Amino acid sequence: KALYEGQGITPEREVIAYCRIGERSAHTWFVLHELLGYPHVRNYDGSWTEWGSLVGVPIER
Repeated sequence: KALYEGQGITPEREVIAYCRIGERSAHTWFVLHELLGYPHVRNYDGSWTEWGSLVGVPIER
């Protein structure tokens, strides 16, 4: 919990986990939601594979 909170990821914030193909983000969702009890966590299972293939969607650096 300290690792996430040290990065500003706290239970009251909305979190959408993503990675390249959805595998690591599913692990992150499980840890945050199921083990740590964060109520506002979702997993974007399409992750970068899906988002990077879409035309005209925003990407921030």
